[in-house]
Amino acid sequence: MLIGSIIIIFSILIDQVTKQLAQAYIPQILSEQQSNIVLIPKLIELSYHQNTGASFNIFDGAQIFFMLITIVALAIFGYLFLDVNFKTKKVYSIAISLFIGGTLGNAIDRALFGYVIDFLHFPFLTPVLDLVNISNFYNNFADIFLSAAIVLFAIDLFILDPKRKKKEKQNVSINQDQS
Repeated sequence: MLIGSIIIIFSILIDQVTKQLAQAYIPQILSEQQSNIVLIPKLIELSYHQNTGASFNIFDGAQIFFMLITIVALAIFGYLFLDVNFKTKKVYSIAISLFIGGTLGNAIDRALFGYVIDFLHFPFLTPVLDLVNISNFYNNFADIFLSAAIVLFAIDLFILDPKRKKKEKQNVSINQDQS
């Protein structure tokens, strides 16, 4: 649990520090003619946005709804965190820790400001997002941690967990044969 707690704290710190830097400096750097700061052309840009909705700005302004969802999500992730074990379930443990860190990162913004600070833009995703009528998608490190958590959790759920269960079943069978 110590490693999981460190991941949670580290992810919250990265998220909050980068959001505060974005809030302090990006608006000052941008001019009226420039909407984004290009870090790596066609790959990553910076821009400052106050998002009062969820991903893709859906449910704009529904702060009470988001706080209730956050409480429920944190209760579920907290329960799953009880099963964290970095020796036997490394991917699962990282995923749950990132779920908690990412959720808390955005919850801190909502509680302090009433919106989430978004500042990262990935232009290479624009053609794909345009296919589903989602453009100008901006996010932050909490969102990246949550996305990584989803991928890692799916890998654990669909690939690693069945292997663990199969191995456990074989070990039980071997122990019964030796009795």
